Formats: sequence, structure tokens, C-alpha cells
Amino acid sequence: MTPHTLDDLGLPGAVYLWALLHAQQHRLALAPTADLAMEALQVLASHQIVALPGAGSGWTIGQRHTPIEGIAWRWTWSAYQADSALPAVEDFLASVPCDELLLTLGAALWQRLVHDEAQAFYAEQLARCQFDAHWQQDMAFAQRLSRVSLSASQWRYCAWAAVRQGATLARQGALPASRVREGMYGEILRRAAAVAAGRYGRCGFTPAAVQPPTALAQGLACQWFTLGQTYWTALPSIEALQPGLMTSG
Repeated sequence: MTPHTLDDLGLPGAVYLWALLHAQQHRLALAPTADLAMEALQVLASHQIVALPGAGSGWTIGQRHTPIEGIAWRWTWSAYQADSALPAVEDFLASVPCDELLLTLGAALWQRLVHDEAQAFYAEQLARCQFDAHWQQDMAFAQRLSRVSLSASQWRYCAWAAVRQGATLARQGALPASRVREGMYGEILRRAAAVAAGRYGRCGFTPAAVQPPTALAQGLACQWFTLGQTYWTALPSIEALQPGLMTSG
């Protein structure tokens, strides 16, 4: 059923809706990866807030695209107008009590963003060194199969080290691309295990910018919590979120 109010939509849906509208207003990527951006839109489509074009279908009336990913969508929620809904969503999110549910959802979103930030950074590094962009999925496998907990900054360091290892292997000239790829994947796993064990100390790649570059991450780090650089450097947890709660009393 289509929700009649933001309360009916609920917190996760409102978070994704805020990110979509914030991205449209400020020309931002919706999320660090296109997969996460599409997931957010699919959640909104499941609530009939937006529509996504189906296979083989096309529509142009009311069609919009996410500014960076270029994903097509159309506003379908009659309760609000797309161009004026953002303040209402912000008011709703500001009214949500800072309770255990909020912290639990916030930590889960943060954990997902940590993984996607690393995948996006790995993709950037692969492109910079002219490796196959398809290899970026190896970061997701490494994160899932290694079962180690790292911060976004630490995962970015592992991505950088892996691409550096790939460049070293590629310079040898005789290795097939598959061997280079496996060498890079192995390096992600080795670095992640070493960082988790504390062998590289505080090693990490932390961006200098105050705000993360995507709408969903900005919402978490700057709008609903005041994480600052902690967004990049801390392990996602309820405890890490609590000092950054944006509360008035």
C-alpha cells in the first residue's frame, strides 16, 4: 500500500527518500555505489513513492535521473510533490526519537556504507591504473569472506595496497590478467587481516573533505549524527554513534 504520511512510510524509507531528494537538490551521487543507489530506489518503489522503468518499457513524462548515477525514476506519491517534499522529510527525521531503534538502524546503515565506500574507492583505483573495472566486485567478496571488521579508511587502505600490488605484477609483463587479478584479491585479504590484527597501526586512507561525497553518507555523517572524520576512521557501532547524536537536550 502507498503510505499516506511519512509516519506510514517509516524511518528506513524516509532516510532513502531524504537521500534521493538531497542528491537531486545538490547534484550528488545518491550512494557510494550504483548497487546501493538502486537498492534505495527499489525500496522507495516498493512503497510506491517513485516508479522505476520496467524491462522494455520507457516513459518520459515526469522522468528524472539521479544526477551522477543516471538512474531513471519518476515521482508517484500523491501525498507530496517531489520539489517540495524535502523540508517535510527533514522535519520528520528530526522528530524521530534518539532511541535504540534509531541507533541500531544507524549502525547498520553505517556498516553498509563502510563496505560500499571501499568498493567505490577500489573501483577508482582500478580505473586510475587502467585495470578492468569489473574487478571491483572482488572487494565485496573480500569483505564478506574475510569476516574482519575494519573502518572505511582501513578498507580504503587495503584497496590502495591491492592496486599497488597489481601494478607491480603487471610490470612483470608475462603474467596473464587473471593472475594479476588474483594477486590483487589476495593482497586485499592479506592487508585486511594484518590491519585487523593491528600490524599496521592506524594505517588508513581518510579523505580530507569534511563531508562524505554522497547524499546517503552525508545524511548519516552530518544530518542525523555529527560523525565528522569518525565516519571514516571508526568501526561502525551503536557506541560510536552515541557521541555524535544530534540532539537538542
